[in-house]
Amino acid sequence: MTNFPASPAKSSTFGHTSGVKNRQRWSIAGCLAVLALMAPTAVFAQSAPAVAPADVDAPPVARPQPNAPPRRVAPPPQLPAAIPPAPTPAAEPNTPADPNAKKEPSVEEKALRGVVAIERAGQPLSLGVALAGDGRILAALSPLGSGNDLEARFADGAVVRVKLGHHDRTWDLALLVPQSGRWTEGLVASTRDPLRTDATIRGFAMGPKGKPSVAQMVIRGRKNLLGADDATLANAFELGSRISPLDLGAPVIDEDGRVVALLGRGCSPNEGRPCTPVAFGIPMNAIRGFLRSVPPTAVAPAAWLGIQGSSEVGMFAKGVRVQSIHPDSPAAEAKLKGGDASVSDMIVAVDGVPVTSPEQLAEVIRTHAVGEKVPLTVFGQGKYRQVTVVLRQAPDPRAAPKAPPAHPAELPTLGDAAPPTQARPRADGLDRRR
Repeated sequence: MTNFPASPAKSSTFGHTSGVKNRQRWSIAGCLAVLALMAPTAVFAQSAPAVAPADVDAPPVARPQPNAPPRRVAPPPQLPAAIPPAPTPAAEPNTPADPNAKKEPSVEEKALRGVVAIERAGQPLSLGVALAGDGRILAALSPLGSGNDLEARFADGAVVRVKLGHHDRTWDLALLVPQSGRWTEGLVASTRDPLRTDATIRGFAMGPKGKPSVAQMVIRGRKNLLGADDATLANAFELGSRISPLDLGAPVIDEDGRVVALLGRGCSPNEGRPCTPVAFGIPMNAIRGFLRSVPPTAVAPAAWLGIQGSSEVGMFAKGVRVQSIHPDSPAAEAKLKGGDASVSDMIVAVDGVPVTSPEQLAEVIRTHAVGEKVPLTVFGQGKYRQVTVVLRQAPDPRAAPKAPPAHPAELPTLGDAAPPTQARPRADGLDRRR
């Protein structure tokens, strides 16, 4: 039996030291183990973005093997707090403009909408300017001759017959009244001095085929000229531009497109010799005085519908019940029905404007022009319908209709009694107001 040597007896000092060292070793080993476990988590937290709560069930990240070579992992992109809008690309210097883009019209182009060509039998005579908010035309008197058979061609090509409503021979001014339609794009007067140093002055000239165009204009100063009957034209504008006779009546505008003068014809006095015909600029003070002297009769003809009606409020509609219709009226041409409430029409609206009384109907009709096509909303026979009427001037109730002429060889001579004629039905009070 082999006897192994006994272990030497341990002293108390040795046992205490050995226990302390063992505890230190276990403490260090525990710390290293904790650090080893936390190291991958700390690296992931620094390199990976914050994960939304919906991603908590994502598969775990594989831990690297002890002997595996290091792998380079690109960090994921950082998500911004808010996605900014995409920057608008700057236009290239040579990029062509969009052909479909709307271009803002110039001052001259806007003013051209108010310039009118005056014609007779299709031949251009002169120019004129439509008065804003009025519809009448201011022109020069001298190119109009007798003043009969005149027509006005507007910017859209529409040709309307006009009458001479008022004139001033001294200042060569005429006011023309359209007999149908109403042009709304007129010009207004300027309050600025066209002779100031920073003024930009433009005029208009008769272009090809009677179409007005923009022209250069120079005003030299003011000068006393002679008008009709040798009357003095005080402080008329002396022009430094060549003016064609077809350009008379054209407006002269400032940089804002407002009228500072109108082209007229006068005479420049010469010492001991006959005066020289010249074109000049009619100043605004003379134009204002002329317009203030226009008689009340020089107005555009009032539009007329030709019905007599009364207010009515029904179960399904309210408006003006048509009681009677003038036989030669726009209402008769539009096949409106009058008479008893069971068969007649009720006018509910005019061009979208509701009407509930004859006075209101007459007022709305007066806002439209002779020759204008106006839609009416009508209720009749239990249903609504749309009717279009072409408004006309009301007939003169004092004028008797002319009898149809006989054969030219049988026309009555002076002194013969005229054949009896049947009187035209009188227009009622409501018709005359329209």
